[in-house]
Amino acid sequence: MKYQLTLHPVASAWHNEQVTLTIQGEYITDVEYRPMIGDGAYARRLTQGGIESAARASAQICPYCSVAHTLALSIAIETLAEVTPPLRAQAIRSILAELERAASHVNTLAALATALGLSDASQLSRLATNIRSILLNLCGRHEAAFIRPGGLAEEPDSATLASAEQAINNLLPAMIAVAEQTIPRRTLLARMIDIGVLSTDAAKQFGLAGPLARASGVLSDLRTDAPYAGYTIITPAPVVEEGGDVHARAVVLLLEAIEALRVAVRWLHNLPIGAIHETIALRAGEATAAVEAPRGPLRYTVRSDGQRLTEVQIGIAPQLDRLLARSLLQRAAIDDALLIAISTDPCTACWQAATYIIGRE
Repeated sequence: MKYQLTLHPVASAWHNEQVTLTIQGEYITDVEYRPMIGDGAYARRLTQGGIESAARASAQICPYCSVAHTLALSIAIETLAEVTPPLRAQAIRSILAELERAASHVNTLAALATALGLSDASQLSRLATNIRSILLNLCGRHEAAFIRPGGLAEEPDSATLASAEQAINNLLPAMIAVAEQTIPRRTLLARMIDIGVLSTDAAKQFGLAGPLARASGVLSDLRTDAPYAGYTIITPAPVVEEGGDVHARAVVLLLEAIEALRVAVRWLHNLPIGAIHETIALRAGEATAAVEAPRGPLRYTVRSDGQRLTEVQIGIAPQLDRLLARSLLQRAAIDDALLIAISTDPCTACWQAATYIIGRE
């Protein structure tokens, strides 16, 4: 017997994705899932105007990773132009990136809580909304396109920065309380431990990166492995779990969200003074930059004739695909299928924008 499992709207970063499961009794015997990788249309949009137009277009690619997209594009253009943004701009970029990471992670945790039927789901949803509000207030009228090649679109005023610091400091105790109350909860352990297990060897074989890999014991994070923006000065504490199951993935997301808020508030409390933008003059050639997006590496390669961008390639970290879905879901209980799928935290908007998968070019 075959069932179709629809993953929208429970996981809000998924757009009507469907997994076809073949069921025998209460267990899954076969899995079909083929996410659609982009045809290059999103990347081509970035070449249809100047570099600021490209930044605005990249901010529209994904509503959940827009800061990461504009940051990766901007760093690639800056590398090509041989320009380093001012330290103040780099620090604020890191703040925005960490707020986006925290909001994304908590949003996925809320989806997991919903799938488990927990009352914590509403609290997590409110926390994700509050974090997102802090991010949007910092970006102001520019929203995610606040990041531009050369630095930032404008200087955030001191009142906005102080308000953001206070708001994060108010959120952190609630986030820590969630971690203390949920991670050791016996009923949750029974529902998540040894469910959807992905071993360290399997994670390496699939070429995984980001939180999905770190939950399987693979320590890989561009913020520490190849620091960029403000991460050359303030780096996050690594979060790694060995279990490789739904519980490990949830723990990584939760602890990384807390650490992201801590990094953001450290920068807000010690923000460098100075300019927030450096003039950019395109050069002919090619350059590549990669950032640690909420779901792992996001890589932009740009090519220019010296006047305009002529080509853009977008690479994303491996996410839930046919092979990984089969590995995680085959022989799993049907009641665990949605929980396992959500715990991998894929983003179909990034899938559709990508022109290739990192490590599988």
